[in-house]
Amino acid sequence: MTTVTVFCGASPGSRPDHVRIAAELGRALAEAGLRLVYGGARIGLMGAVADGALAVGGSVTGVVPSRMVPYEITHTGLTGLEVVADIHQRKARMAESGDAFVALPGGLGTAEELLEVLSWAQLRIHDKPCLLLDPFGFYRPLLSFLEHARDEGFLHPGDLERIVVCGSAEEVVARLTDRAPVAPGRAAVVRAPAGRTAFLFSAAGSQQPGMGRELYGSSAVFADALDEVCARLDPYLALPLRDMMFAPAGTPEATLLDRTVFGYPAIFALQVAQYRLLEGQGLEPDVLFGYSAGHMAAAHAAGVFSLADACHAVGTLSCLMSTLPEGGRMAAVEASPEELRLGPTAVIAAVNGPRSVVVSGDHDAVTEICGEWAARGRRTHLLRADVAPHSPHFEPLLADYGRVLDTLDLRAPRVPLVSDTTGEPVGAEAARPHHWVRALRDPVRFADAVTRMRRDGVTAFVELGPGEVLSGMLDACLPHGDDRPIVLSVARNWHAPHSRADVA
Repeated sequence: MTTVTVFCGASPGSRPDHVRIAAELGRALAEAGLRLVYGGARIGLMGAVADGALAVGGSVTGVVPSRMVPYEITHTGLTGLEVVADIHQRKARMAESGDAFVALPGGLGTAEELLEVLSWAQLRIHDKPCLLLDPFGFYRPLLSFLEHARDEGFLHPGDLERIVVCGSAEEVVARLTDRAPVAPGRAAVVRAPAGRTAFLFSAAGSQQPGMGRELYGSSAVFADALDEVCARLDPYLALPLRDMMFAPAGTPEATLLDRTVFGYPAIFALQVAQYRLLEGQGLEPDVLFGYSAGHMAAAHAAGVFSLADACHAVGTLSCLMSTLPEGGRMAAVEASPEELRLGPTAVIAAVNGPRSVVVSGDHDAVTEICGEWAARGRRTHLLRADVAPHSPHFEPLLADYGRVLDTLDLRAPRVPLVSDTTGEPVGAEAARPHHWVRALRDPVRFADAVTRMRRDGVTAFVELGPGEVLSGMLDACLPHGDDRPIVLSVARNWHAPHSRADVA
């Protein structure tokens, strides 16, 4: 790999950090010996990324449409300049010049370029990687749309996985050059603000092909923990769990993860191993929270379930879910709980924000609700779930699950644990099986739980799981200002969080 095409805007954006990060990217690419191809302007993020590369002696080629010369200030210090007829030729030339694509936050042009890159991949015109340098979650809505397109069958299996989100210029270069993202003993550090740290465990439905594979090859602590959990869960499953987790996208093994009976144990195994990894890095939570099925990994981390008992509960529940009749479905709907008028076949399964709920129940009823609210101009999204937890669909398994929990040695949490169904701290009731049985049926109150954790002084949230599902949901629940908590995810920032002694 010798040349990288960078998509960015001629505007600097509203954050001062945008320009700084663009300059850091230019310097990092040049110092790695990579030639930069970009839009050719001297203003905004375009100018910053070019200046950053040129300042350390890098090679930078600009591609400028002749029709744009009166409107854009062309960079005069470039090592190469190509003038093309129009903006369409600019994009085509930039695309063919680079061995990989990197995108910075930018305007509609940047989003259009990213979608074109994905379209070219769909048409099998190229197989180049595309990296998003996105420390602030700028591209999260676009990725949500692309995930929706994938779930609806409009993307080829594996194409979306070509888009990789990076949190720093160093990570971009590491991925482009196949170097380890962080040198041994020199792990990156996120400076956590003073206050309390909450670990959030995401739910079933966040699974994705290859989950945990990179960490498994990078961390012996993570690998040992994952092997231990998978060995305990494999007797409950038809296929080895780790093989399904690591299977490439589009393979029959990887598609099994979309069945909750496999996805739920996979997420639990991943989260336990991620928790062990963070423990090994010296980061200890002040409070724990598990969203829906994520409550089991959170409860294990809190000391309610031993690992053996937690695996027995997870494996048993997976088996019980396989006996449920087909026809369950879940969907996210942009509406407040008060706006919804639901019948007995579909209920509110979660309240994630002021206008963000999840409905669960019969397939036909849930899809009808989505159609109704989409017609009103609201966002709706059918979730990747083949069962309907937190609805009457789960009633048939509750008694059997309770009898299994009765045989386990449950303890009160030794680390503060917030209930996902009440939004309040859990005490001695965590040692009673009925608490966990009802958690399968009662609605999740994510917004209430976040409010409680903020009131109790939480200033940093760390998501454990395959992606950044809860991190995205936090946007609607947190203040936007200087007192906004830091939000991290192990999926993106696994090498970053360290102990308070490191971040003081």
